[in-house]
Amino acid sequence: MLCAVLGPAGTFSEEAAQLYWGEEVVVSAAPSIPALFTMLARGEVEDVMIPIDNSQAGSIHASIDGLQEYPVCIKGEIIIPIRQHLIAARKYAPEEIELLVSQPVALLQCSDFIELVLPGVRTEICNTTTGALQIAGAESRKAAAIGNLKAARIYGLEIIQEDIQNQSNTTRFLHIGRAGSDSGPGEKASLIFSLPDTPGSLYKALGIFATKDLNLSKIESRPDNNKQGRFCFYIEVEMGQKQQPLNQALEELQQYCKQVKYLGSYNKVKRCPPLI
Repeated sequence: MLCAVLGPAGTFSEEAAQLYWGEEVVVSAAPSIPALFTMLARGEVEDVMIPIDNSQAGSIHASIDGLQEYPVCIKGEIIIPIRQHLIAARKYAPEEIELLVSQPVALLQCSDFIELVLPGVRTEICNTTTGALQIAGAESRKAAAIGNLKAARIYGLEIIQEDIQNQSNTTRFLHIGRAGSDSGPGEKASLIFSLPDTPGSLYKALGIFATKDLNLSKIESRPDNNKQGRFCFYIEVEMGQKQQPLNQALEELQQYCKQVKYLGSYNKVKRCPPLI
């Protein structure tokens, strides 16, 4: 299997892929989440692993936008605990740090520590936590970054303080393939739909799932790529093995929705311990 994750080497996406597929999996690294979808659409890889949401920072909008834009399906999911550490080229004392380089989600995941230990420290943003470590390691200023132990070892950096994440910090990742390659009936399903701009349209659409005894575990609105000023909705349905009620719900949705994009059904993987 040839798959891709958000890179460079040492990211939590790589960690999730190894826990999901096995440590022997070979992955390509993409510089951004949109690049992962592009690689998949071009046939450069068979599957990708994307982060979809974090318990502290919420939904990853670039991932939902990619699900909306590209012809893909969801084949599985995995949730992993996220351990974040303060890392630098040298063993600085926290009060010496002049610059904190990080990815926006990581900053939210560690907001309590930053407010308490690094108040007022200048921050710079980059695409990945591993990229932040590379920047901090090359900085002439006393710079630090937020990342994991594996990446710190890869790039020869020092751990200033371990486990700086807020409590209950987990990230959920989705296994994505090209449309038509889904894994068949599963215990969960995802879809995206857009609605006409009329009163009660969302109420009617969501009511369909209630009448079919289907629980909605996630509802996220995003701007509709096809219509300025309109929104679409990303929905996750907890259905057990209730494929027939889901099929009926999808048919009924066509009455109220301008567009329905079914992303497939899949199984959930139990929460996994981190590799490091």
